[in-house]
Amino acid sequence: MPFSLVSLCGGVGSLTLLLEKLPGVSIALRRNMMRHADAVLGRHAGRLARRANANLLTYSYYAYDAFREYGEPGMLFQLHPHPDTMKRILTEELETHPDCASSLQQEWELSLPEKDFKHLVLEPTMASHILVASSFTKASLVEHGISPARISVVPYGVDLERFKPTESRSATKGTKLNLLFVGRINQRKGVKYLLQALELLNRDDVHVTICGRVVDDLKLFENFSSQVTIRPSVITEELIEAYQTADLFVFPSVAEGFGQVLLEAMACGLPILSTTRTAAPDLIEDGVQGFVVEPRRPDLLAQHIEWAIGHREELASMGRKARLRAEHFTWSQFRARVADVVSEFVASEGNKRQRRNAHV
Repeated sequence: MPFSLVSLCGGVGSLTLLLEKLPGVSIALRRNMMRHADAVLGRHAGRLARRANANLLTYSYYAYDAFREYGEPGMLFQLHPHPDTMKRILTEELETHPDCASSLQQEWELSLPEKDFKHLVLEPTMASHILVASSFTKASLVEHGISPARISVVPYGVDLERFKPTESRSATKGTKLNLLFVGRINQRKGVKYLLQALELLNRDDVHVTICGRVVDDLKLFENFSSQVTIRPSVITEELIEAYQTADLFVFPSVAEGFGQVLLEAMACGLPILSTTRTAAPDLIEDGVQGFVVEPRRPDLLAQHIEWAIGHREELASMGRKARLRAEHFTWSQFRARVADVVSEFVASEGNKRQRRNAHV
């Protein structure tokens, strides 16, 4: 997009970024500054659209202020599942795993002031159409009264040239099964369920590499030092190598708007083991390019990992099928599908305006 067509909210954006980088800044201050920046950006977008008599497409977290400034419904891109669904799931996790409270209480749906949380809940009700990236996000909106007809599911894409298998990838008989987890190391991503699965397996021929920012207390891993390698800071090239050299990607998240790492793993020829509360059901056929299980079920994780240990050739075949499946999810296809949905929305809104003007 030409820079001349981009409107900046540079002041609040720069300050928010600075507070994120400075050490010693409290989480509450960062959160409040980020919410202020969201509101400024939302109002700015709504004002521009209203003055130009244009349609408005806004993302969640900015949408409440954007729609209020705009003065009428627009299109919403709902990034995460419905806030009430997220709050319920995270509260259940907090009650079940109080030892993971430090990360769970940082999640927006548990940490926001009541006023801000209500604004997030109102956003989907203020939109005439909603874009989401996964069927789970759609189901969470429907659960809270949003008509399915108002929701379009458009999964994200992946860079197939950057994320790709190595030519030497093959089944590795007689060696340890190498599992990979990528994401923030916290309980929303289901890290503890992965560790519980290792306990249930009680085998020394499985190794897990965990790549991601450390959020929860690393004491969780004290009893797994021989089986788990934690890599808290990796550059993209190192991450791609981790995808390329693993045997199975495990992502046991309890609630996810999508899970971009799933597509990255698949593009690198890696079968996935994930939950129904991610984009996994939209990306793979269970048992073909990987496995989809219910969340909070370490027993099911252990069951499929144990199968993978004894079926290395079949697992490698799943990885090849995962790559072929990932080729259906490119960024160009994502943009084209979004453009189609937006075009239909614009045409629909134009017809509504014509009918309104005809009655004036």
